[in-house]
Amino acid sequence: MPRSLLGTRIRENRRSKKISQAALAKQAGISASYLNLIEHNRRGIGGKTLLALARVLEVDPRSFIEGADQALVGRVKQAAAMVPAIACEVDKTEEFIARFHGFARLIGRQFDRAKVQDETLQAVTDQMNSDPFFSEAMHLMLSNITTIKSTAEILSDDQDITVALKNRFLSNLLTETEKLAQTAADILQHFEPSTQEDGISSDSAPAEAILEKNDFFIQQLEGNFISPADYTARLNLPKADEDEAIDTLVRYSAIIRKLPIDDFLSAAKTYKYDPVVLSQKLNVSLSVVLRRLAHLPKHDEIPRFGIMECDGSGAVIFRKQLPTLALPRYGSACPLWPIYRSLSQPLQPIKAFINTPTGERFLTYSLTQYVDQNTIGLPSRTTAIMVFTPDYEMFLTKPEIALQPNLAVGLQCSVCPRVNCEARRAKYLLQ
Repeated sequence: MPRSLLGTRIRENRRSKKISQAALAKQAGISASYLNLIEHNRRGIGGKTLLALARVLEVDPRSFIEGADQALVGRVKQAAAMVPAIACEVDKTEEFIARFHGFARLIGRQFDRAKVQDETLQAVTDQMNSDPFFSEAMHLMLSNITTIKSTAEILSDDQDITVALKNRFLSNLLTETEKLAQTAADILQHFEPSTQEDGISSDSAPAEAILEKNDFFIQQLEGNFISPADYTARLNLPKADEDEAIDTLVRYSAIIRKLPIDDFLSAAKTYKYDPVVLSQKLNVSLSVVLRRLAHLPKHDEIPRFGIMECDGSGAVIFRKQLPTLALPRYGSACPLWPIYRSLSQPLQPIKAFINTPTGERFLTYSLTQYVDQNTIGLPSRTTAIMVFTPDYEMFLTKPEIALQPNLAVGLQCSVCPRVNCEARRAKYLLQ
């Protein structure tokens, strides 16, 4: 969260609890004038003062520090950029989210839905332009319509037609009408999305939503108290979503079996959460260690790790977001992210810091691996993994941090202010 928003969040918390500025300042041991400057973002704030204010307001101090979810910030800004005629105050987006978080989430959700609908419409348009089924169906419909029109004209104009011939024309008319109706029904079924697809949230895939609800750490599975199938059965999901959820939780359980949480955390602290070293010491594949880092319990003494997995095309197939780094659900992110570089270097781990335009910094580890064995005449399929953490100072020393490569990256080109970036592939929407 930018420093300029820290005071705004403190002020909104104080007002929500109906505490006067003077009362809060007195209980926190600071002057009312100093608190006034803090709340209006005119003064910085030290750790001791921040803890004192959080204690009085009875909130987790991290809620001040983490601030606005950068994923939400990006979505709200993109929503504003879609209708430039309204001239929204995009420079105050973070303050708006801090003050009206519910409305901001609503805007973000509506933007997500609009984006999904646009992508669906584009996909249908592309399909209509190139789909051989649709082309053939349209020819059939035109043929049916032409036959129906001709038959109707004959029946209407020729009054001397015999009864037998008239009945024959009526029979043909009925047959062509039934064919037309059937073709129309086939087209509708071909293009209409299923009700199960409509029910999927635009924010996350069903399996990811289950993990998000549990902070990507499900105690019942970690303790081997329940099977993935039994756990999923309790959720009463649609059949398609249930199968996907079981598959995801089975993969999660496989990680648990190879790396039980207590043993892994002990080793991780010893070897400074270095996945390459942990892979060697624990004698498990690096990809398993990377995925284990994404499934750690939430605790002040444990660094937070997010994860993004993509296939060889760059399409996201799994993600765990953190509040300060937006990950794409559809398409891809900044082409400078290390995960995309790793696609050209299979089996070679890549370690680097990424610095975002909003000031956040993350330590990342990326790896591309082969999904299957080489097949004659066909390329091998690959998937790439990138884990990232903003809490690298919990296990790295300052000299170690200084030695690591640093990359200036964005989130997505449309909301990235690095206008002179050579990797830019889309115009910055907020210019």
